[in-house]
Amino acid sequence: MSEKTFDTYQSSVAQAEYCAKTGAPHFAPRSGVCWNCNKNIYQELPHRHHTTIMCGISVEQAKNQLVTGCPHCNRSYCD
Repeated sequence: MSEKTFDTYQSSVAQAEYCAKTGAPHFAPRSGVCWNCNKNIYQELPHRHHTTIMCGISVEQAKNQLVTGCPHCNRSYCD
């Protein structure tokens, strides 16, 4: 299993580049801060219901897939 890199700035830039390259809409908050739970979606934090499970959007994920919701509170950004 490969290591994941968590860097809020790099992930935000990577998502913007992904959207520009693919023509996909940029749903994720540009600041990285979820407007529903006020947590940064690009930070690895304990899952709200399972303290042993970590969630967040890594640089690698932001480079390769469209972010459509918050990994912390599960709020959809494309409703």
